[in-house]
Amino acid sequence: MALLHTPLNGKKVGVIGFNARPLACSVRRAGGLPYVSDYWGDSDLDACSEEWIAVLSPVPGSRQRGSLGAPVHISLSKNFEHLFGYTELDFTLIGSGFDDHTDSLVSIDEKHGITGNSVDLMQGARDKERIAKLAKKNDINYPTHSIVENLEEAKEIMKQLGLPCVIRPITSGGGAGIRKISGFKQLETFYKALEESERLGPRVVQEYVSGIDVSASVLGTGTDAMTLSIQDQLIGLPSAGRLSDFVYCGNRIPASVDDKIQERVRNVSESLTSELHLKGSIGIDYVVTSTGDIWLLEINPRFQGSLEMLERASDISVSVLHIQACEGKLPDMAPRYQPTTKMIVYAHQDGTVPDLSLWPSTVDRSPEGVEVNQGDPVCSIIESGSDPIEVFSKVESISAQIQEKL
Repeated sequence: MALLHTPLNGKKVGVIGFNARPLACSVRRAGGLPYVSDYWGDSDLDACSEEWIAVLSPVPGSRQRGSLGAPVHISLSKNFEHLFGYTELDFTLIGSGFDDHTDSLVSIDEKHGITGNSVDLMQGARDKERIAKLAKKNDINYPTHSIVENLEEAKEIMKQLGLPCVIRPITSGGGAGIRKISGFKQLETFYKALEESERLGPRVVQEYVSGIDVSASVLGTGTDAMTLSIQDQLIGLPSAGRLSDFVYCGNRIPASVDDKIQERVRNVSESLTSELHLKGSIGIDYVVTSTGDIWLLEINPRFQGSLEMLERASDISVSVLHIQACEGKLPDMAPRYQPTTKMIVYAHQDGTVPDLSLWPSTVDRSPEGVEVNQGDPVCSIIESGSDPIEVFSKVESISAQIQEKL
């Protein structure tokens, strides 16, 4: 049911992102009319949209993959302009997929105006040297990193940093393509695989930090900020179908770090947001070590994957709060949340998607009959309850049931 008396009532809202459905549904619940450019084209996107276009064309028995003709961020923006270039939009909301590719949003910003952070502000939030200075100013840690051109340079930097290290693409999203390197033989094998797949090129070697992954969802007005929530990030989760890698698998709330750490994360997040003059809903990722040290990983100047979880865990609308923050208004206090988990289910083997409507708590549903490869996302699961351990166990059980049916 749509919320009453919101700034989105009856408004035409452009929504663009790698997984745009949660944001489109948030807009729809708040009374808006979403016009959507999405990557996946999942079966539950249609109910959330006035019109939509997807990069993939999922149909039973196949799914468009591989050679798309252009990188994903360019396909998303071109699709948006193709379908909605002459549509008068009241707001334009940006989801994931553009953090390190903001040039793809310039034309959309010029035609429609991005509701939130301009391209320049987004680029500032992704400037690693600037973020390192802000982390130091706020008395938290930031991983040492260096760009390397080849295997020998990677070895030299890793000798300086000490193993294990992380090696990652220059740009990436959702943890894709990131590897932990514990020895030089492993590094050589990694580079051999890159050569065989013709993916050699510059990489980032980064200090490895072990701990609890958390994220802060923050609202900014450009001058002030308020932390909306702090939640665990589920990274490389075997029960989600990943093999302990760095891929984003969802979130859960409450976070599993103590109140003192949460208060510190809250204060730092608000300081960073204000110092970067960010507007609307943004996400900031951290690692908290076993000794309580806080490491800043990255700032995502757009809506986050936790959006739908937060809306299920409380009575808020993140899209409405985003609009209000962009207009200079922050809530009087942070919402209260019931324990909630969102888990993305990845195929543990090649298979065919079952009827996901058999599990009512699934969203982002790949259409029934679509063939998926090992590691492909199949759906997400969102569950709430009174006990966080029981909620998480229920989500893991549903994930296992879906994997059995693939």
